[in-house]
Amino acid sequence: MQGMIEAVRGCLKEELRIDVIANNLANASVPGFKKDKISFQNLLLQQSSISSGIARQSVDTALVNIRTDMSQGDIRFTGNMLDVAINGRGFFKVMTPIGIRYTRKGNFTLDALGNLITPDGYQVLGKGGGVSLLDKRVEIDDRGKIIAEGAEVGQLDIVSFANEERLVKVGDTLFAKPQNMKEEPLPSESTVRQGYLEGSNVNIAEEMVQMIHSLRAFESYQRAIKVLDHLDNKVTNEVAKVR
Repeated sequence: MQGMIEAVRGCLKEELRIDVIANNLANASVPGFKKDKISFQNLLLQQSSISSGIARQSVDTALVNIRTDMSQGDIRFTGNMLDVAINGRGFFKVMTPIGIRYTRKGNFTLDALGNLITPDGYQVLGKGGGVSLLDKRVEIDDRGKIIAEGAEVGQLDIVSFANEERLVKVGDTLFAKPQNMKEEPLPSESTVRQGYLEGSNVNIAEEMVQMIHSLRAFESYQRAIKVLDHLDNKVTNEVAKVR
């Protein structure tokens, strides 16, 4: 029975891994998307500690860890004046119905009133609040300053964080910060590029290889379950017969 339980756990583990990989592949073409990675290190530590006699309570209860890979995706030229990419660390700030969120997805547009918004309709924030662009002919410099007819009319509110790994993924391209996490200014080495978009950091070939490995592992666990079930039936129906 213990072997059967471990095989079932293995199936569930690989099912979760496949879900993560499938979500990465589904968003491979979404600008600013950051892929997720799954780790079972804590699960392995638990199994190791149990086998060595360490108390179960001493093991971290978060057995499966899904974290977001914050590495930068490729930046490509689009020529669209309202497409903006951050080369380096940093996030755009947007206002959503549930508060301020952070994103690397810079394919902005204008609403009927000339306000700069995301494709989902969220307001893009500047240093003084929303960004209003009555004239589409604007320039955005490498620090996010918005210039129209030679005069500065606003500046995108772009921030960074000391530890981006602590950001919480909300949806596919938005992030929320913990309450005790502080915003920091755009690093000096980071630049804003108008007319460019950052692509996702998903490597389709790598994800497909991981998917194949996971599917094979899932099938192996399934075969183990069938073998163990066959042995159990054999023990029950043959070995236990009264001679």
